Amino acid sequence: MTRMPWLMLLAVLAACGGSSGGPGDTATRTRTPGIRVTMDALHRMGGVPPGWKLTPPAGEIAAGRQAFVDFGCPSCHRVEGESFSNKATAEQVGPDLTGMGAHHPPAYFAEAILSPDAVLIEGPGYIGPDGHSVMPDYPEMTVRQLGDIVTYLSSLRTGGAHAGHVMGNAPVVPANVFARPQAPEQPAKAFFVQSYAVKPGQLEPFEQWMKESGGRRFLEQGVISIDTYVDFTREQNPYTSIFGFRDPAALQAFVENPTAQALGLEFDGFIGEHTHTQQMWPPIYRAPSLSAAPR
Repeated sequence: MTRMPWLMLLAVLAACGGSSGGPGDTATRTRTPGIRVTMDALHRMGGVPPGWKLTPPAGEIAAGRQAFVDFGCPSCHRVEGESFSNKATAEQVGPDLTGMGAHHPPAYFAEAILSPDAVLIEGPGYIGPDGHSVMPDYPEMTVRQLGDIVTYLSSLRTGGAHAGHVMGNAPVVPANVFARPQAPEQPAKAFFVQSYAVKPGQLEPFEQWMKESGGRRFLEQGVISIDTYVDFTREQNPYTSIFGFRDPAALQAFVENPTAQALGLEFDGFIGEHTHTQQMWPPIYRAPSLSAAPR
Protein backbone atom coordinates (compact mmCIF):
# COMPACT_ATOMS: atom_id res chain seq x y z
CA MET A 1 0.00 0.00 0.00
CA THR A 2 1.13 3.60 -0.53
CA ARG A 3 2.26 5.36 2.63
CA MET A 4 1.68 9.06 3.23
CA PRO A 5 4.03 11.03 5.54
CA TRP A 6 2.06 12.06 8.59
CA LEU A 7 2.74 15.79 8.15
CA MET A 8 1.30 15.57 4.64
CA LEU A 9 -1.63 13.61 6.03
CA LEU A 10 -2.27 16.33 8.59
CA ALA A 11 -2.38 18.87 5.77
CA VAL A 12 -4.90 16.71 3.93
CA LEU A 13 -6.99 16.35 7.07
CA ALA A 14 -6.96 20.08 7.69
CA ALA A 15 -8.00 20.74 4.10
CA CYS A 16 -10.84 18.25 4.39
CA GLY A 17 -12.32 19.92 7.49
CA GLY A 18 -15.86 18.75 8.17
CA SER A 19 -17.08 16.18 10.66
CA SER A 20 -18.10 12.58 10.81
CA GLY A 21 -21.10 13.71 8.84
CA GLY A 22 -18.98 14.85 5.90
CA PRO A 23 -16.99 17.88 4.72
CA GLY A 24 -20.14 19.94 4.31
CA ASP A 25 -20.82 19.91 8.06
CA THR A 26 -19.44 23.21 9.42
CA ALA A 27 -20.77 22.90 12.98
CA THR A 28 -18.23 23.76 15.65
CA ARG A 29 -17.48 21.95 18.89
CA THR A 30 -16.30 23.14 22.27
CA ARG A 31 -12.54 23.58 22.57
CA THR A 32 -10.75 23.72 25.93
CA PRO A 33 -8.00 26.39 26.07
CA GLY A 34 -4.60 25.16 27.26
CA ILE A 35 -1.73 27.08 28.82
CA ARG A 36 -0.80 30.55 27.54
CA VAL A 37 2.81 31.42 26.76
CA THR A 38 4.71 34.01 24.73
CA MET A 39 6.67 32.92 21.67
CA ASP A 40 9.90 34.08 23.30
CA ALA A 41 9.20 31.97 26.39
CA LEU A 42 8.29 29.02 24.19
CA HIS A 43 11.63 29.23 22.42
CA ARG A 44 13.45 29.48 25.74
CA MET A 45 11.74 26.26 26.83
CA GLY A 46 13.22 24.36 23.92
CA GLY A 47 10.25 24.79 21.58
CA VAL A 48 7.63 23.10 23.77
CA PRO A 49 6.27 23.87 27.27
CA PRO A 50 7.41 21.69 30.20
CA GLY A 51 5.51 18.42 30.20
CA TRP A 52 4.10 19.08 26.73
CA LYS A 53 2.25 16.26 25.01
CA LEU A 54 0.17 16.10 21.86
CA THR A 55 -3.50 16.85 22.48
CA PRO A 56 -5.70 15.33 19.75
CA PRO A 57 -8.72 17.36 18.59
CA ALA A 58 -11.81 17.10 20.76
CA GLY A 59 -14.37 14.55 19.66
CA GLU A 60 -17.62 12.79 20.56
CA ILE A 61 -17.89 9.16 21.61
CA ALA A 62 -21.03 8.33 19.62
CA ALA A 63 -19.68 9.95 16.45
CA GLY A 64 -16.37 8.16 16.96
CA ARG A 65 -18.07 4.80 17.33
CA GLN A 66 -19.93 5.39 14.04
CA ALA A 67 -16.75 6.53 12.28
CA PHE A 68 -14.97 3.43 13.62
CA VAL A 69 -17.60 1.31 11.87
CA ASP A 70 -17.72 3.44 8.71
CA PHE A 71 -13.98 3.12 8.17
CA GLY A 72 -14.17 -0.65 8.48
CA CYS A 73 -12.15 -0.89 11.70
CA PRO A 74 -14.17 -3.86 13.05
CA SER A 75 -12.81 -6.02 10.25
CA CYS A 76 -9.44 -5.97 12.04
CA HIS A 77 -10.24 -4.96 15.62
CA ARG A 78 -12.56 -6.43 18.23
CA VAL A 79 -14.33 -4.45 20.97
CA GLU A 80 -16.04 -6.61 23.56
CA GLY A 81 -19.73 -5.82 24.00
CA GLU A 82 -20.13 -3.95 20.71
CA SER A 83 -22.61 -5.36 18.19
CA PHE A 84 -20.25 -4.71 15.29
CA SER A 85 -17.72 -7.09 16.87
CA ASN A 86 -19.89 -9.95 15.63
CA LYS A 87 -18.34 -9.25 12.23
CA ALA A 88 -14.89 -10.19 13.52
CA THR A 89 -13.45 -13.38 12.12
CA ALA A 90 -10.92 -15.92 13.32
CA GLU A 91 -8.44 -14.39 10.87
CA GLN A 92 -8.84 -10.93 12.45
CA VAL A 93 -5.61 -8.91 12.66
CA GLY A 94 -4.80 -5.95 14.84
CA PRO A 95 -5.08 -5.77 18.63
CA ASP A 96 -8.27 -6.39 20.57
CA LEU A 97 -9.26 -2.86 21.60
CA THR A 98 -11.42 -3.89 24.55
CA GLY A 99 -10.34 -1.79 27.54
CA MET A 100 -7.54 -0.11 25.58
CA GLY A 101 -8.61 3.38 26.68
CA ALA A 102 -7.17 2.58 30.11
CA HIS A 103 -3.92 1.41 28.57
CA HIS A 104 -2.90 4.19 26.16
CA PRO A 105 -3.18 8.01 26.17
CA PRO A 106 -5.24 9.68 23.41
CA ALA A 107 -2.09 10.86 21.59
CA TYR A 108 -1.00 7.25 21.11
CA PHE A 109 -4.26 6.40 19.37
CA ALA A 110 -3.91 9.48 17.15
CA GLU A 111 -0.38 8.50 16.17
CA ALA A 112 -1.43 4.92 15.42
CA ILE A 113 -3.97 6.27 12.92
CA LEU A 114 -1.83 9.06 11.44
CA SER A 115 1.45 7.14 11.29
CA PRO A 116 0.93 3.37 11.59
CA ASP A 117 4.66 2.64 11.24
CA ALA A 118 5.61 4.84 14.23
CA VAL A 119 5.29 1.83 16.58
CA LEU A 120 5.49 -1.62 15.00
CA ILE A 121 3.95 -4.33 17.18
CA GLU A 122 5.80 -7.63 17.15
CA GLY A 123 3.54 -10.62 16.54
CA PRO A 124 1.67 -12.53 13.83
CA GLY A 125 -0.57 -10.37 11.66
CA TYR A 126 0.78 -6.97 12.78
CA ILE A 127 3.68 -6.44 10.37
CA GLY A 128 3.43 -7.19 6.64
CA PRO A 129 6.05 -8.86 4.42
CA ASP A 130 7.23 -5.38 3.37
CA GLY A 131 8.18 -4.53 6.95
CA HIS A 132 5.35 -2.01 7.36
CA SER A 133 2.40 -2.13 9.73
CA VAL A 134 -0.65 -3.80 8.21
CA MET A 135 -2.70 -0.89 9.55
CA PRO A 136 -3.86 1.03 6.45
CA ASP A 137 -3.60 4.75 5.82
CA TYR A 138 -6.74 6.92 5.84
CA PRO A 139 -6.02 10.01 3.71
CA GLU A 140 -9.75 10.66 3.41
CA MET A 141 -10.25 10.92 7.18
CA THR A 142 -11.07 14.43 8.38
CA VAL A 143 -9.65 16.06 11.49
CA ARG A 144 -13.06 15.82 13.14
CA GLN A 145 -13.34 12.12 12.37
CA LEU A 146 -9.87 11.59 13.80
CA GLY A 147 -10.88 13.39 17.01
CA ASP A 148 -14.09 11.40 17.27
CA ILE A 149 -12.38 8.02 16.81
CA VAL A 150 -9.67 8.88 19.33
CA THR A 151 -12.34 9.97 21.83
CA TYR A 152 -14.24 6.72 21.27
CA LEU A 153 -11.11 4.57 21.73
CA SER A 154 -10.17 6.53 24.86
CA SER A 155 -13.60 5.75 26.33
CA LEU A 156 -12.96 1.98 26.17
CA ARG A 157 -11.72 1.56 29.74
CA THR A 158 -13.34 -1.66 30.96
CA GLY A 159 -13.23 -5.34 30.11
CA GLY A 160 -10.65 -7.43 28.35
CA ALA A 161 -7.06 -7.99 29.41
CA HIS A 162 -6.65 -4.30 30.27
CA ALA A 163 -9.41 -3.98 32.86
CA GLY A 164 -8.25 -2.08 35.91
CA HIS A 165 -5.06 -0.83 34.30
CA VAL A 166 -4.14 2.74 35.19
CA MET A 167 -1.72 4.64 32.97
CA GLY A 168 1.36 5.88 34.73
CA ASN A 169 1.69 3.18 37.41
CA ALA A 170 4.16 1.20 35.31
CA PRO A 171 7.63 2.40 34.26
CA VAL A 172 7.70 4.27 30.97
CA VAL A 173 10.36 1.83 29.75
CA PRO A 174 10.01 -1.80 30.97
CA ALA A 175 13.01 -3.14 32.84
CA ASN A 176 13.76 -5.75 30.16
CA VAL A 177 14.16 -3.23 27.32
CA PHE A 178 17.80 -2.63 28.17
CA ALA A 179 20.05 -4.02 30.88
CA ARG A 180 21.07 -1.71 33.71
CA PRO A 181 22.24 -2.20 37.31
CA GLN A 182 19.71 -1.77 40.06
CA ALA A 183 19.23 1.86 41.10
CA PRO A 184 19.56 2.72 44.80
CA GLU A 185 16.31 3.00 46.71
CA GLN A 186 15.11 6.59 47.12
CA PRO A 187 11.86 8.45 47.93
CA ALA A 188 11.44 9.82 44.40
CA LYS A 189 9.70 7.41 41.98
CA ALA A 190 9.06 9.76 39.05
CA PHE A 191 11.40 12.27 37.45
CA PHE A 192 11.31 15.39 35.28
CA VAL A 193 14.70 15.87 33.61
CA GLN A 194 16.22 18.89 31.85
CA SER A 195 19.61 18.98 30.12
CA TYR A 196 20.86 22.44 29.21
CA ALA A 197 23.66 25.00 29.01
CA VAL A 198 23.59 28.07 31.25
CA LYS A 199 23.50 31.36 29.34
CA PRO A 200 26.73 33.42 29.32
CA GLY A 201 26.99 35.53 32.46
CA GLN A 202 23.95 33.85 34.07
CA LEU A 203 25.58 31.17 36.24
CA GLU A 204 25.99 33.33 39.35
CA PRO A 205 22.46 34.85 39.11
CA PHE A 206 21.10 31.35 38.48
CA GLU A 207 22.81 29.96 41.59
CA GLN A 208 21.59 32.92 43.65
CA TRP A 209 18.01 32.51 42.40
CA MET A 210 17.99 28.81 43.27
CA LYS A 211 19.41 29.53 46.74
CA GLU A 212 17.16 32.44 47.65
CA SER A 213 13.89 31.59 45.94
CA GLY A 214 13.72 29.01 43.15
CA GLY A 215 14.62 25.86 45.07
CA ARG A 216 12.18 26.56 47.90
CA ARG A 217 9.34 27.39 45.54
CA PHE A 218 9.85 24.19 43.54
CA LEU A 219 9.62 22.19 46.76
CA GLU A 220 6.34 23.98 47.54
CA GLN A 221 4.92 22.71 44.22
CA GLY A 222 5.27 18.99 44.94
CA VAL A 223 8.92 18.49 44.00
CA ILE A 224 10.70 16.44 46.70
CA SER A 225 14.24 16.70 45.36
CA ILE A 226 16.27 18.71 42.85
CA ASP A 227 19.70 17.38 41.86
CA THR A 228 21.81 19.15 39.25
CA TYR A 229 24.86 17.48 37.71
CA VAL A 230 27.58 19.09 35.61
CA ASP A 231 29.18 16.88 32.94
CA PHE A 232 31.58 18.66 30.64
CA THR A 233 32.38 15.43 28.78
CA ARG A 234 29.14 16.21 26.93
CA GLU A 235 29.64 18.38 23.85
CA GLN A 236 26.32 20.12 24.42
CA ASN A 237 24.07 20.81 27.41
CA PRO A 238 26.54 19.84 30.16
CA TYR A 239 24.07 20.62 32.97
CA THR A 240 21.34 18.15 33.90
CA SER A 241 18.72 18.92 36.57
CA ILE A 242 16.60 16.07 37.90
CA PHE A 243 13.34 17.00 39.63
CA GLY A 244 12.09 14.11 41.77
CA PHE A 245 8.45 13.33 42.64
CA ARG A 246 6.91 10.79 44.98
CA ASP A 247 4.89 9.13 42.21
CA PRO A 248 3.71 9.65 38.59
CA ALA A 249 0.52 11.37 39.79
CA ALA A 250 2.55 14.04 41.59
CA LEU A 251 4.66 14.59 38.46
CA GLN A 252 1.56 14.94 36.28
CA ALA A 253 -0.03 17.38 38.74
CA PHE A 254 3.16 19.46 38.63
CA VAL A 255 3.38 19.74 34.84
CA GLU A 256 -0.32 20.68 34.63
CA ASN A 257 -0.13 23.31 37.41
CA PRO A 258 -0.04 26.89 36.02
CA THR A 259 1.97 28.10 39.05
CA ALA A 260 4.59 25.41 38.45
CA GLN A 261 4.65 26.28 34.74
CA ALA A 262 5.35 29.93 35.57
CA LEU A 263 8.12 28.87 37.95
CA GLY A 264 9.60 26.71 35.19
CA LEU A 265 9.70 29.76 32.93
CA GLU A 266 11.75 31.60 35.55
CA PHE A 267 14.17 28.65 35.69
CA ASP A 268 14.37 28.56 31.90
CA GLY A 269 15.25 32.26 31.79
CA PHE A 270 18.77 31.43 32.99
CA ILE A 271 19.45 28.66 30.47
CA GLY A 272 19.62 28.13 26.71
CA GLU A 273 17.91 25.60 24.48
CA HIS A 274 17.25 22.39 26.33
CA THR A 275 15.37 19.11 26.43
CA HIS A 276 12.57 17.89 28.70
CA THR A 277 11.93 14.26 29.56
CA GLN A 278 9.69 12.46 32.03
CA GLN A 279 10.52 8.98 33.27
CA MET A 280 9.84 6.55 36.08
CA TRP A 281 13.43 5.50 36.84
CA PRO A 282 16.46 7.54 37.99
CA PRO A 283 18.25 8.94 34.91
CA ILE A 284 21.64 9.23 36.63
CA TYR A 285 22.87 7.23 39.61
CA ARG A 286 25.99 5.50 40.86
CA ALA A 287 26.13 1.76 40.11
CA PRO A 288 28.07 0.08 42.96
CA SER A 289 28.41 -3.13 40.95
CA LEU A 290 30.41 -1.24 38.31
CA SER A 291 32.36 1.03 40.68
CA ALA A 292 35.37 0.70 42.96
CA ALA A 293 36.89 2.70 45.81
CA PRO A 294 39.61 2.13 48.43
CA ARG A 295 38.34 0.28 51.50
